[in-house]
Formats: sequence, structure tokens, C-alpha cells
Amino acid sequence: MTVNRMPAAEVSVSVELVRGLLDQQHPDLADLPIEILANGWDNLVCRLGEELLVRLPRRAVAAELIAHEQRWLPELAGRLPLPVPAPLRVGQPTIRYPWSWSVVPFFPGRVAALSQPDDPWSAAVTLGGFLDALHIPAPPEAPVNPFRGIPLVGRAPGVLDALAHVDPADRDAALRIWSRPRWWCKRRPSRDPV
Repeated sequence: MTVNRMPAAEVSVSVELVRGLLDQQHPDLADLPIEILANGWDNLVCRLGEELLVRLPRRAVAAELIAHEQRWLPELAGRLPLPVPAPLRVGQPTIRYPWSWSVVPFFPGRVAALSQPDDPWSAAVTLGGFLDALHIPAPPEAPVNPFRGIPLVGRAPGVLDALAHVDPADRDAALRIWSRPRWWCKRRPSRDPV
């Protein structure tokens, strides 16, 4: 089995860096408690007090994604039926840190993959409404992500490779769903862009 190791950070990101950037650019937030929430492939995410998060890219490729979030999430937030982490503040590059970064709202909740919804029917309706509002044609100037924004048919080889490493009981069920005739290619009716 191939193990994909998390890429190394291209810049050093830490609580101390977050505190310094806040001191410089958003001093009204600089005294709030800061703790690391997640240090992922692309971003360091820190809790900032009770209601905020700070997202700092760890790599140049992620910096571009943060720029897209800063541009497009506020626009999406206005038409989606659930809250999204649209930036409340934007941080600028400095001598110590080369990219833009964001202060976003913290939405408390549970990890969906680890807990059942209280009311599955209501959760399904809510999620369906969100996806329906989200999945409309993008404006021509919207960015394209060549890794994440591709048709699922382009993911088929990777899915099939990954299924070989899944527990056999789960693998069989997933393979049956994945193998249904072209389910991933069904297109929804076209809609006018917002």
C-alpha cells in the first residue's frame, strides 16, 4: 500500500507566528487565546478565542486556495442556506510570512463522519438544500481547481486503487455503488448562473 506522507511546510507556521501577525495587522484580536486546532496538508488552523479561527497556508499551492476562498466565500455565503467560513478579516503577507491568511468564524459542531445526526431525514433535507444551492454554474471568472474540481469519472482509477486497501466488507459495498452504470456522470438540469 502506498502511503502518502503529508508534505513539509514551506514556511514555519506556529502559534507564535499567528500571535505576531495579529499583533501587527489585527491588534484588537491579538489578546485572544490561540491554540492549534489542525495542522493539515495545506493549512495551519488555530482557534482564536471562542468564536474565530485563523487559517494560514503552509505551502504556496495552498496560498492560492486561500486567495480563492477570500474572493469567493463571501459571495457564496450570501446565497447558501447554511453558514460557510467566509473570511471576516484578511491578513496580508509580511517579511516573516509570505502569503495572505484569513480569520474566519468558528462553527461548533460534531464531525459528521464520527457521529450520527439526531434526525437523519432532516439532516438529509438540509444537506440536499445546501448542495442544490451550491451546484449552479460558476461565473466565467471563477477559478478551476485541476485536482479537486474534476468530474468523478476522472477519479475512477484512484478510487479503485484505494478500494483495494479498504476492509473487504466495506469494499464490496463501496464497489457495488461505484460500479453502478455511470452514476457519477448523471447531469442535473442546467440552471442560469446567479
